[in-house]
Amino acid sequence: MEIDTAQVATVAVIGDVHLFWDDADVAFFNGSGYDLVLFVGDLAGYTQLRGRRVARLLRKLRVPAMCIPGNHDGLHAFQLGAEIAPRAHRLRNAFCQGQSRRCATLERALGDVELLGYSRRRIDPAGVPLNIVVGRPHSIGGRRLACLRYLAKRYGIDSMDASAARLKALVDGCDDAPIVFLAHNGPSGLGDRADSIWGCDFRKKEEDWGDRDLEEALRYAKSSGRTVLATVAGHMHRRTKSGKTRPAQITHDGVLYVNAAEVPRHRSENGQKKRHHVKLTLSPTSATAQDRWV
Repeated sequence: MEIDTAQVATVAVIGDVHLFWDDADVAFFNGSGYDLVLFVGDLAGYTQLRGRRVARLLRKLRVPAMCIPGNHDGLHAFQLGAEIAPRAHRLRNAFCQGQSRRCATLERALGDVELLGYSRRRIDPAGVPLNIVVGRPHSIGGRRLACLRYLAKRYGIDSMDASAARLKALVDGCDDAPIVFLAHNGPSGLGDRADSIWGCDFRKKEEDWGDRDLEEALRYAKSSGRTVLATVAGHMHRRTKSGKTRPAQITHDGVLYVNAAEVPRHRSENGQKKRHHVKLTLSPTSATAQDRWV
């Protein structure tokens, strides 16, 4: 493949929305000139009804857009609580009933905004060839798969090893164009402190809370000679429980990692509402990210 390194694409990355989205956001992105919008998930809060209202606003976007569902998307509050609790196997099995229906309803509400998990999309925004590899949906981070019953039914995934294998297969399906990974939670291997980019800040013991399957897929892509430009995700809010701030981005082994979860993504400055997103600038050989409040 002959690559034109002069081409540049701009991508808006939207962190965990958690209901902070309105018509002004739609108007901004429709007139912004971005080539693509990527949502890292968690459109909803603790009720799916309000999350679907956000989805119906997102469907007004005229810019190509993709979204991976987060742990708040398609899960009601009881199911989410059972997924987080360390010993709640029976409750998880009981409360997961209806998740397929809830996710299908969310997907219909989004219209042309693609709701994706375990997927690959080959695109050419602004003439820049890209493989978008979409990771495991509904991640809560850590060592355990959330929504295991749903993942098994929908995707045939019943373990972390199976999930890693699926992601590696998606990498194998990519052509020579560079890769951007879209995930809800970021990969493991990038720090085990509470304020690491995907570190655990809600337990007494600090630990790495990234997704092992995603780390394995990234390592596999690099070892296979693929060009991985960036990984964009969220989930672990930038402001930690103790009031510290995670890094918004880091570069490791030549890959740019972006945690876009600035929550809430709406704030007031001098009486004016500002809205957060990350501007991702991609060429066939490089990636840069810039926080923007507009």
